[in-house]
Amino acid sequence: MPPRRRLTAFDAFTKTVEDARVRTTAGGVVTIVAVVIIILLIVSEWSDYRRIVNRPELIVDKTRGERLNINLNITFPTIPCEILTLDVMDVSGEQQTEVTHGIIKTRLNEDGSVISTEQLDLHSTGDKGLDPGYCGPCYGAVPVGEEGTRCCNTCEDVRRAYQEVGWAFGDGHGVEQCERENYPKRLQEMAHEGCNIAGTLSVNKVVGNFHFAPGKSYSSPNTHLHDLNIYETSAVRHTFTHHIHHLSFGPHHHTVSNPLDGTVKETDERNFNYMYFVKVVSTRFERIGTLPLDTNQYSVTSHERAIRGGRDEDHPNTMHARGGIPGVFFSYDISPMKVINREERSKSFGSFLIGVCAVAGGVLAVASVIDRGVWEADKALNRKKAV
Repeated sequence: MPPRRRLTAFDAFTKTVEDARVRTTAGGVVTIVAVVIIILLIVSEWSDYRRIVNRPELIVDKTRGERLNINLNITFPTIPCEILTLDVMDVSGEQQTEVTHGIIKTRLNEDGSVISTEQLDLHSTGDKGLDPGYCGPCYGAVPVGEEGTRCCNTCEDVRRAYQEVGWAFGDGHGVEQCERENYPKRLQEMAHEGCNIAGTLSVNKVVGNFHFAPGKSYSSPNTHLHDLNIYETSAVRHTFTHHIHHLSFGPHHHTVSNPLDGTVKETDERNFNYMYFVKVVSTRFERIGTLPLDTNQYSVTSHERAIRGGRDEDHPNTMHARGGIPGVFFSYDISPMKVINREERSKSFGSFLIGVCAVAGGVLAVASVIDRGVWEADKALNRKKAV
């Protein structure tokens, strides 16, 4: 048998002679309806193929040694920038006191309008025009065991010397260097101001906290202290009323909501403590056609309470607060789990082609059955009429 004949024997699609075909009006209607249905179903299959679904996955976070960026923008309407301090510390032992890098303080009028924007360190050098041999007194603030004469040529030098020995510094009245720099006058002029703090903190990705508290900070062997002298003795009643405009961990992603954004807390008490306990969860977004983005989501609970002021028995010259320090504290904990939000198409292209074939074949098969039924019914009616 010739090869062509052999292939013909396998033809499953036998052809009908054109002259043996009968075309009817009902068949034309069924065909048009079937084609419309096929088109609609194919469009539906295409839409389903193009649909993107988000498939969340929870895994153990195995990353180590990473840094975490904390983005913040917070306004304190009744505390001047000069006496507001931002500190960071974590369980690894790292401490960042009086943070300046990446953080901007904006001085605000009582009505909230901007006065100026400066780095955290607002102190003047104050040593210009001094005699080259000048050696200013430190007023007895010399650490135990330090040899020789220590010079404090600026108000900031005196403040740091007081800080090292654990003494409260105050507003600089009676200190030659501070009087020369007009530091007490500057503090008095700023007394009715507010402060906005905005920027980004870079911290270890471990359990830790960052807080806003009054006065310069320093650490003793067993505790973290703040010099609250100016805050406690000020004639103006400062409070930690605050407005959290924004607080997030890591890069921005449009689907991530930040629970603390827009939070407003108000108090009339000077010694008041706000605590926010934040649970940070690492999150990875894998979008089709873009690079993956690693960021973080968080949940938060809060607590607030009034505290009593007093003096530290171990540091009698340093004002502190019994039972806590007035301020706003954010304690963050890192979850050991990581959420992966992966975008995928609802079906593959192969599944789309299979769906198209199933739609075309299925609709044509059903249309053929309907057309055959209509044809047979029409013939039966014609036979009855002929009888």
